[in-house]
Amino acid sequence: MSRLIDPLLRPSSIALIGASAKPGKIGNIVMRNLTAGGHRLYAVNPNEEEILGRRCYGSISEIPNSVDMAVIVLPSHKSVEATRDCALKGVGVVVVSSSGFAESGEDGRRLESALLEAVNGTDTRILGPNTMGVYVPSASLDTLFISPERGPRPRAGGVAMISQSGAVAVSFLGMAEETGLGVSACVCVGNKCDINELELIEHFGNDPETRCISMYLESFSDGRRFVELSREVSLKKPMVILKSGRTQAGARAANSHTGAVAASSDLAVKGALRQAGVARASEEVSLIDMSKAFSLADHIRGGRICVVASAGGFGVIATDLIESENSAPSLRMARLSKETKSALEEILPSFTSVQNPVDLTAEVSDQMYDEVLGALQTDPGVDAIMMSLELQPPNVTRQLVKIAAERSSGQIPIIASVFARDATSVLREATVTGLVAVPTLDRCVRLLNALAERGLRLRREN
Repeated sequence: MSRLIDPLLRPSSIALIGASAKPGKIGNIVMRNLTAGGHRLYAVNPNEEEILGRRCYGSISEIPNSVDMAVIVLPSHKSVEATRDCALKGVGVVVVSSSGFAESGEDGRRLESALLEAVNGTDTRILGPNTMGVYVPSASLDTLFISPERGPRPRAGGVAMISQSGAVAVSFLGMAEETGLGVSACVCVGNKCDINELELIEHFGNDPETRCISMYLESFSDGRRFVELSREVSLKKPMVILKSGRTQAGARAANSHTGAVAASSDLAVKGALRQAGVARASEEVSLIDMSKAFSLADHIRGGRICVVASAGGFGVIATDLIESENSAPSLRMARLSKETKSALEEILPSFTSVQNPVDLTAEVSDQMYDEVLGALQTDPGVDAIMMSLELQPPNVTRQLVKIAAERSSGQIPIIASVFARDATSVLREATVTGLVAVPTLDRCVRLLNALAERGLRLRREN
């Protein structure tokens, strides 16, 4: 495994074949991204002497030192010969960014076969073709051909992203950066003619920096092996997937995008994912939500939820969502113990209900919320707290975010829905401090349901 992973995620030396001095060209964008990482970087372009202050080589064979990774940003018909030169050089991994391979038809499939033939019998591996490449913040590695100004990059963190689409990966990274979620790595497998999701799942399953594995896939390289491997890995770390091609039209679109071929009906895919213990996201927002929840909270031990709000209406809406078989089949409202109710009566105003949902009213303060959360976390009948984090009441401050995050690190997790004037900033602060928070009650309940389902599986399997 290290023969693949070291040059792919931790390369010491990188060659960019197709480097360009012209701003806006893919070869220039990638060059700038790689230069910022501080790697030993070699620019390959026979028509230039120097790019961004670095000497240009006419071919990779002219580079006097060994090369761990080569990024090829040439047209598809030129990428085959360049890959062959990389194999002769002994390059560890070749990242082929160009499209025009299997996804484009019969001629493209022949080119992709030639690409594989170019490394046959060597130790050189191929990522792609038709790929954005890799982003590893802890290694300052960025081969994406989108500039950080157009596609913001997130900080280092616990989510590993495996994507068959570069655009979906860039969107995921942008949403992660906006919400404060960190990633351990993002690998775009593209057409996966060689390196595929299976090798990466196995690696990230053993990677101490990764707490959750997130995926966007249009096809499985080996469905049976995917289930076997994921069943094992998902017991150690949560896995979530956005699997597209659920409809016939979607499958046709996937085939023209990455050459993906639908192997079975979506009903079979749904059953296989359930058997493998992999949670399924329906679209890109739920993928980022679930990645956040799984990486920060992992699971909850059961489905008994206590709702806490400073507005009665939000508590009622949350109760309906929790008790709904459609949105939360694994959840139910918790019954608070007599001891908990007595503790709440000591904390709350006399006119406040101490039933579930707990309504703190507009008189709520940071201290009151802190004491209420503490009392609820001692109740053995509560598996998780759904918190309506509202910053509008006069005696509540931004400090409430930190209070909730500190409380959530205990045995009873807290999942929050945020209602604030500067909601984006609050959500980001919550994530950075370790609190799972989303903007709506519905999204909050769906995350609780996913965490409860994982908790149920862990109890059943262990």
